[in-house]
Amino acid sequence: MAVKIKDIETLWKQYSEDVVKKGISVAQYFESNGVPYRTFEKWYKKKYSSTGILDCVVSGSPDESLQDPDEGKSGTIENRRDVYVSYVNIGLSNGVRIEHHRLSYGELICFINKLQSLCSA
Repeated sequence: MAVKIKDIETLWKQYSEDVVKKGISVAQYFESNGVPYRTFEKWYKKKYSSTGILDCVVSGSPDESLQDPDEGKSGTIENRRDVYVSYVNIGLSNGVRIEHHRLSYGELICFINKLQSLCSA
């Protein structure tokens, strides 16, 4: 059975919006919906094959004023529990994939710092 690109796009949108929160892997989701993972992977690589660094904007990030605890503010970003990134997916040129789900703002900052130290080594 041939899989249509439109079907893959629809499944990917549904996965990104709803299913990822349930902790189901991409491979499991597509296989259970009749799309071989290799087919999905080819589509994904073709669609998102741009290289380079992308800017990341976190919707709902805390005010900048919360970043400096020396100014006597009520809390720091790391203590905020209402701000999180639902999904991070990084593909490296050597085929390694790094995925994280539901990172708090502080966890995201820690994750980025670890990536920076790996990249600069």
